[in-house]
Amino acid sequence: MKTPSKFPSSVYFGAALLVLLFFLTCFQAQGQVSSAPKDTLLVFKNEKAKYVRYPFYLDASLEGFYFFYLGVNANAGIYLNSKHAIGISYFIGASANLIVHGATHARCIGLQYCGSVFKDPELQKMLYYKIEAGKLLQFNHKFKTEDGFITVQPNKSLSKPYMARATFGVRFSVINIYFAVGTTGKLVWDSTSFKAQSTSLRFTHITLGLGLTLPLRKS
Repeated sequence: MKTPSKFPSSVYFGAALLVLLFFLTCFQAQGQVSSAPKDTLLVFKNEKAKYVRYPFYLDASLEGFYFFYLGVNANAGIYLNSKHAIGISYFIGASANLIVHGATHARCIGLQYCGSVFKDPELQKMLYYKIEAGKLLQFNHKFKTEDGFITVQPNKSLSKPYMARATFGVRFSVINIYFAVGTTGKLVWDSTSFKAQSTSLRFTHITLGLGLTLPLRKS
């Protein structure tokens, strides 16, 4: 009976080299996982950032400044990372100065950027700012006259119905408190249909807001 020939030593050497390369590759990959930054959209094991788990936000708040402005503000967006987010904004506001001029009502929609100037994760989560730009969907103004109030609409061909707004806020858990300044382009109405001292104005407001931001952001 013929004895089977033994494998040459080069085969064993090659097998041992493959095993060594396999372990080296595993150790290298493990090192990359353990050293991966948490502030990334790539997910490694259980080191996933909380904003990746919940990459969206929803804001709803009430705004007011004494008795001269009252508004409702709503926002929705997604986090790009732990520091930057983009979304859409919608607010309805009304300003009143019934003793002198009248009352103004506006409804706006726009795009929004949300960020933080801080590098510390806790400060990023707590202190934020927003920049919004968009379109004025609806606007009217009530003039006070001797016979009462007259409501006028802007001339669409002459008006500039854009809006811009900046917000600076603080978050405590899901509660946010903020200060906002906003304005629109010049809104012009037909002076032939109604006599007034001015035929144009801007819907400008300075306001404080209190609202909720969901879901709770932990990262």
